[in-house]
Amino acid sequence: MKGSLYRKRYVLIKGENNGGVEIALNRIRSRFGSKVKFRQDCYAIVLTDQFQKDNLCHFIDKELEGIAVITVSGTIKKCKERVGT
Repeated sequence: MKGSLYRKRYVLIKGENNGGVEIALNRIRSRFGSKVKFRQDCYAIVLTDQFQKDNLCHFIDKELEGIAVITVSGTIKKCKERVGT
């Protein structure tokens, strides 16, 4: 395992509309304390650690309607490639 015990993970999410994404990001921030690192249209990249990654993805899939997890990566670059920037 590399470096730190708390390795970071970037979660790329996509919503049906901007309002839904903003509400979802507020709920994610309040529940997990995750940071939003990137925002473009209906896409957002959220930073979390390796221990909260599964809980965060499960929360997004089950609790947030209209929001989907596209990918989880260790680098923000790979997530941005999926968005197309």
